[in-house]
Amino acid sequence: MKKLLGAALLLALVIGLSACGGGQKAADAPADKPADQGQAAAGTGADDAKKITEGKCISCHGGNLEGGAGPKLTDVGSRLSKDEIAKVLKEGRKGTMMPGGLLKDDEVEKVAVYLSNQK
Repeated sequence: MKKLLGAALLLALVIGLSACGGGQKAADAPADKPADQGQAAAGTGADDAKKITEGKCISCHGGNLEGGAGPKLTDVGSRLSKDEIAKVLKEGRKGTMMPGGLLKDDEVEKVAVYLSNQK
């Protein structure tokens, strides 16, 4: 019975981790492809962070960051500081399905600032 439970938990973990990350979105598109209409080709700040979040986070945290397989992030800035959010993005969170390393270093900073403003 313990082996069956362990196998089921391992399978759930593998499925959960494979769902996180998302595919290639506008924020990951090659530089030679045009940006969305109305967007600057080299966006910065909140627009970049929102695109990165839409491409990498919504598969677990929901389309509006309302939660899903992962917790809601609509108020994460009231619970965690920018630096704490950046640490979770870089290292993941033990005891949860949140893996680290999904974002590049420059993306971590942008997304941490964006999410820290979600209150």
